[in-house]
Amino acid sequence: MKKPSELRLHCPAQSRYVPHIRHALAAFLEALQFDRTLRDDVTTAAGEALANVVEHAYARCSGNTVRDVQLLARLDSGGRLCVDVSDRGEFIRRKPLPGRGFGLRIIRAITRRMSIDTSRGTCVSMTFEVPSSPKR
Repeated sequence: MKKPSELRLHCPAQSRYVPHIRHALAAFLEALQFDRTLRDDVTTAAGEALANVVEHAYARCSGNTVRDVQLLARLDSGGRLCVDVSDRGEFIRRKPLPGRGFGLRIIRAITRRMSIDTSRGTCVSMTFEVPSSPKR
């Protein structure tokens, strides 16, 4: 039985790493023959989640906290693409600021399903529908 493909990345939660993570994710999706529209949607949603980690996850944490971000992208047994962006920081619940706070709304609009788990840091889980034909 063929094992599903997956991409796992782990690096410091710094803005300079976000383009590299997005590039690696896009290359992974291209290797799986996803069409450009789906690749753009997935990398946009993941980029928003990554930007949230960089900007917010560790804002209230002590200097001793490991400030990292992880991305896991995989095809599940149902043929859906699942992408998780996680950190060890603290999720911040607050009222939207004028002209800000569009990241989670963008993610919700792009994904088939999105959930946030704050039990151990924060994990934004995103699910995307994947067409079944080659050049998906």
